[in-house]
Amino acid sequence: MGLPKRSKLLMTAHEILQKAKDEGFALGAFNAGNLEIAKAIIQAAESQNSPLIIETSSGEAEHFGQKNFLDVIKNAKEENNLPLFTNLDHGPGLEECQRAIELGYDLIQFDGSVLPLEENIKITKALVQQAHEKGILVEAEIDKILGESQQNDEASESVQARANYTDPDKAFDFVSQTGCDLLAVFVGNLHGVYRDTPKLDLDRLKILAQKLPCFLSLHGGSGLSEDDIQKAIQVDRVVKINVNTELRLAYKETLENVLRGSDEVAVYKLMPPVIAAVQKIVEEKIQLFRGSSRESPEESTKVIKEDEI
Repeated sequence: MGLPKRSKLLMTAHEILQKAKDEGFALGAFNAGNLEIAKAIIQAAESQNSPLIIETSSGEAEHFGQKNFLDVIKNAKEENNLPLFTNLDHGPGLEECQRAIELGYDLIQFDGSVLPLEENIKITKALVQQAHEKGILVEAEIDKILGESQQNDEASESVQARANYTDPDKAFDFVSQTGCDLLAVFVGNLHGVYRDTPKLDLDRLKILAQKLPCFLSLHGGSGLSEDDIQKAIQVDRVVKINVNTELRLAYKETLENVLRGSDEVAVYKLMPPVIAAVQKIVEEKIQLFRGSSRESPEESTKVIKEDEI
């Protein structure tokens, strides 16, 4: 059912994250590097009647086209009354993040983890000021979350040992100075999947949640155990969990199987099983993150009146 003319779906990004905190669930943040993956994520949100975040890394945004990506999500949101939110994932610099703000992402993540701390603070603070003027949230990162969004042959412990876990005092100073809305913490979570399952430092995560005034974001949702994820969600302020690698692997493996078993050359006819495989992963993650809403999308959002637009 379409929305009335001159109205918009409304729960803001801050409101949905606060709702997640209050009700004890986390929003899945799923990367969409092309149209098929975006469709799979959107269909999962619809089937599970759940709010979620759809995001693009810098490389994914370049491939998809940022305006094209935002238009696809906007159309799906309005046509299907879905509470969908967009995020720039690991924005690499000031200009890239500023462009995302101007284009109208709901959230942006500035990844200044490779910069000197003072420079990271300076850029994050500037982005917070610019983003907040437009009602956009800013996620920051101070301790680099290691790993690549792919299948990795290493043991997780050897990768975890290469970086410092997030220090609560350092994180508190950073958040206090920048005013960021979310902090991507490193507590053993890694991008990608590994020979074994990474273990989270849940005690450190609890201290971070108790000390920091902002929401917490947990990257590396593909490789973690269900038990660690559920325990992390029980920690106050963990409201966003990123998933990318499992979607990429499901897409690639399913497409390879489809191509091996078909002489079809019309690409769109090859894609339904691929989309279904990715959608299944997203649905499972939504359920794991306890993000399935008991309300209809119309009940879990509000409509802006015309004079408020």
